[in-house]
Amino acid sequence: MEFVLNSQETVGVGLSENESEAVKTAFFNLKTDLSRAVGIHCTDAGADSRILVGTVGVSELTAPYVDADRLKDEQGRLRREAYMLKVCGNRLVIAGTDRRGTIYGIYDLCERIGVSPWHYFADVPVKVKEQFALEDGFEVIDYPSVEYRGIFINDEEELDCWARLHMDEDTIGVHTYEKIFELILRLKGNYIWPAMHVNSFNLKVENGALADRMGLVVGTSHCDMLMRSNNREWIPWITKKGYDDAVYDYSVEGRNRDILKEYWRESVEQNRDFEVSYTLGMRGIHDSGFETRALKAESKEEMRRKKVALLQKVIGDQKEILADTLGRDTLKLFVPYKEVLDLYDNGLDVPEDITLIWSNDNYGYVRRYPSEKEQRRSGGNGIYYHNSYWSPPGRSYLFICSIPLAQTKYELEKAYENGIQKLWVMNVGALKPLEQEMEYYLRLAWEIGKENGSTSDVDAWLAGWIDRNFSGGHGDEMAGILNDFTQLTNVRKIENLDNDTFSQTAYGDEGAVRLNRYKEMYDRANAIYESLPENEKPAFFQMALMKIHAAYYTNAQYYFADRSTLCVNQGKMQAAARYTEYSRFYDDQRRRMLKYYNEEMLGGKWRGMVTPEDFPPPRTAMHPACTPPLSIGGRKMLITLWNGDSELRFTKPATKWFEIANAGAGEFTFEAEADDWMKLSETRGTVRGEIRILVTVEDTAASRKGRIQVRNRTDQTVTCIDVTVQSLTELLSAADSAANCSSRSLGEIPPDIAAICEDDGIVAVRADSRQAPGWRHIKRLGRGGGDLVEAYEQGSPLSYPILLTEDAADSLLEIHRYPSLNSTGRIRMGVSVDEGTPQTVESESNDEWRGQWTVNTMDHVDKLYLHLPAMKRGMHTVTFTAVDRYFAFTKFVLYCRPRKYNSLGTTEGSQALPDEKFIKEASNIWYGTLPLKPRPMLYADRVFAGNTLLANDLIAEQEEYGTARSPYELLQGGMSVYPEKDGQVRIDAVAAYAQTPYAYTEHYTWQYCSSESYGRSGLAMYIRRQGLKWDSTEAAPSLNYRLSCDGGDYTVWMLAKFNSNEDSCISAAIDHAVLPKEALYRGGRLWRYEAEQVWRWIPAAVCHMDAGGHLLTVYCLASGLRIDRICLTKGDSIPPLDKDWRLR
Repeated sequence: MEFVLNSQETVGVGLSENESEAVKTAFFNLKTDLSRAVGIHCTDAGADSRILVGTVGVSELTAPYVDADRLKDEQGRLRREAYMLKVCGNRLVIAGTDRRGTIYGIYDLCERIGVSPWHYFADVPVKVKEQFALEDGFEVIDYPSVEYRGIFINDEEELDCWARLHMDEDTIGVHTYEKIFELILRLKGNYIWPAMHVNSFNLKVENGALADRMGLVVGTSHCDMLMRSNNREWIPWITKKGYDDAVYDYSVEGRNRDILKEYWRESVEQNRDFEVSYTLGMRGIHDSGFETRALKAESKEEMRRKKVALLQKVIGDQKEILADTLGRDTLKLFVPYKEVLDLYDNGLDVPEDITLIWSNDNYGYVRRYPSEKEQRRSGGNGIYYHNSYWSPPGRSYLFICSIPLAQTKYELEKAYENGIQKLWVMNVGALKPLEQEMEYYLRLAWEIGKENGSTSDVDAWLAGWIDRNFSGGHGDEMAGILNDFTQLTNVRKIENLDNDTFSQTAYGDEGAVRLNRYKEMYDRANAIYESLPENEKPAFFQMALMKIHAAYYTNAQYYFADRSTLCVNQGKMQAAARYTEYSRFYDDQRRRMLKYYNEEMLGGKWRGMVTPEDFPPPRTAMHPACTPPLSIGGRKMLITLWNGDSELRFTKPATKWFEIANAGAGEFTFEAEADDWMKLSETRGTVRGEIRILVTVEDTAASRKGRIQVRNRTDQTVTCIDVTVQSLTELLSAADSAANCSSRSLGEIPPDIAAICEDDGIVAVRADSRQAPGWRHIKRLGRGGGDLVEAYEQGSPLSYPILLTEDAADSLLEIHRYPSLNSTGRIRMGVSVDEGTPQTVESESNDEWRGQWTVNTMDHVDKLYLHLPAMKRGMHTVTFTAVDRYFAFTKFVLYCRPRKYNSLGTTEGSQALPDEKFIKEASNIWYGTLPLKPRPMLYADRVFAGNTLLANDLIAEQEEYGTARSPYELLQGGMSVYPEKDGQVRIDAVAAYAQTPYAYTEHYTWQYCSSESYGRSGLAMYIRRQGLKWDSTEAAPSLNYRLSCDGGDYTVWMLAKFNSNEDSCISAAIDHAVLPKEALYRGGRLWRYEAEQVWRWIPAAVCHMDAGGHLLTVYCLASGLRIDRICLTKGDSIPPLDKDWRLR
């Protein structure tokens, strides 16, 4: 008989009084969900209920309907956390093998009737229905693969801000955790490492009691032992106890060690009645190293042995505390992480019953797998995985997550295959906006290793996820968009974008191809959003659309900023001015989008939750360096070509381009003519800044030469562009007849010849264009798109044909390896050309901080290089042979001429120049008219407090911008001595660009760029080329300013911007006398987390000057630092806001 629920009917629901509080809580939520989804009225009818819920061995109500043997494993034991949904006549029975099994069964039904797990945390509307039915014989039995499946709430300052604003508590507490715990259970998770930055979970006993009452297992991370959150617990605890001399160091014996045992024992006593995991071992407070001040040794090896012995003692004593306090076994973890991993690898004996928790490299790549011996441990193995990370300086990603689901799947499948099956926990930051990633991760943990799991195909899973949460049947299309999005965005995360990341002149315009792809996703996703019912739009924006908007706007900011610099270098001054404004427009659009998310959407429900431009945690990429023109001259036509060449060459059907620009002011009209075998995207028009004309040649069967003529109709000047076609057929015939190609005859030419043909000195071949035994394609994991190709059988060859159109005496092979790790092994691949001897290429980046790992994790590729032997033009075969398992790559690139800087090799997609149409369309977005204030002015503390993790800046709100100034006016500031006025000397740094006697640069070619001052018309000074360093002031680039002062003690403030500690180093001198490090802010290193990515006033130095004239010199010891303004102040005064800034 079919089970049917009809709206407005009264339905009996039954639950035994013997059930746990956790089951009763979920049962209450079931009744609520039945009411709001189906509109039924629930009543307790006991055994006569139509919906019966119960736990095997606990409930007398469900026992008659449940065959417990169906819920047992191969050894005849009840499976942990298994559940059954079964229609029995006109009843629906929900049964679990334990309390969580029953809870999962309840929430399975809640989801089926139309209540999304994200009903609260992403505002997914309930799918209200008049009737809910399950067919006769319906039965579901399910259970998890990984025993403990959970999340780590980490770097949670935004969640804490939101909780304080909305949850009636002064920090994350029971009100917030109640919602989080319910979400985890609805997603079939069972485990959490709670927040530890902003507070301590232990400080409120109610937190642990709530978790246990709801059915959650609580644990702590690698640096928090025995459920103690040291960052927020240790100091308050020893203060309360009066242990003022205690240190968190087990090497200090006697009373100190007893205090530490007491500290841990009290935590175990507090949590003894709860279901928790206990992390054993010891690291420093808040992710710092293992403290061992009392250990003395004469050698590094002796010190390591003593540390191993000490950590062994720590673990033994901690196990003793657990045994004495609990009197029973419990889940115990050990995390071999950072410096503790070295001790583990050098003799630390971790007891067999402790679960080893391995880690990834914080960027989604598993570092190592347990050995066969480690896999046999009774405690098993687990993993700590990241989809969010507060990193060392300049490398954090905390705004959105762009790690592809396919990467998470691939890395964790390898982990599971290698025995990591006991516990999985993922760092989800402040939880939002990682809805998609969190649910996929927990679902993967639930079903990994099973046949036909929903997570086996990331496109299908995402399509189902979208269709479950939203109406309209958009799942397939939106799944494609979202997976395309992560593949594209993870090439360089938006949090880590920087100037010149993508080339606009090498082998086309890879930046434009990327931005055109983002624009297409943006348009398609916006169309889906607009088609949804109004009540679904906020959820869709949170779960799917916001990150697409964020990535599009951020990439556009940086694309147009880079293009402004390129145009100045090319003499296209009007275009450079336009692109500076375009970059600013997209900056504003991102700010409006964030304002909508936090303040306007749903009446501000999520205010404070997504604030990537505020600290803490570390900020996302901001303020790309634009180069506006200093002046714009007269009208003049300029022509620039693809690849910076003097002609266009085609060897295969393709589209290339040339650009027509106006070097100066005004506009002109043009017309272009070409031979009829060429197709031009435009043949006439008006040029103000610049336009790009796409040139398509489809017929390359015969070699020929042609010409494009571009006429400036305003002044009648003409420029001609030569175009050459080289026929591949003719080339191969010549090569074949001359017998100077060792590979194949014309009859063996592959059908995809265009994709493997060298053009402009480069041939780029996608790895997924070929298949072979021993290799497999990993769907959706190619860098930027496509599939990854992985070697899973050693010795297996995989061959690719390539066609060279010119002889290559010294070619360079670039392999785009997927940057997987193997910290205890090697990563090698054999490469051969034609019948030549194989060469072995090996990655040195087999673990974090080795080889090029720091670069690899920014670009998510490990580029391996190999010089190949000389090759004649014609067909050749490149063969890759697997040496080590898991070697995987996306593409290989062969450079037959000197390599031009690029990120992608070559890229497929539209080469059209993003232009004013993009701006107009983005302006029409629904939040596009939200008003914006200037960003606040930030002032660093005069005295650095020592903790780089805290927020200490003075934040001064700005209600209006300062008055705009022209570049000429800014440069004029250096035409005389800078005087002291009202106790301050004010300097615009860019005045040194004019090289006057009063303001000038030395020792390197400084460049100028845009700044936020003078109403965003300001200019700053910097060294653009990345990675440069100077060890001494004698050779360092400097800015020099002559000033006149009244005399006294001064603070030298700098309004500066930098991205990491590497580009924040300065020194200073007065009258050529270099100031001591003690006089410099943080010894000359201006960085702290709070300072990353923003314009910020920093008290860079303190000095004494007598009354009269002086020379102030600022030395830049690393490139990348931008300096906008300098202000010398006396006493407690600080530099003024932008609107109040006057030089003299």
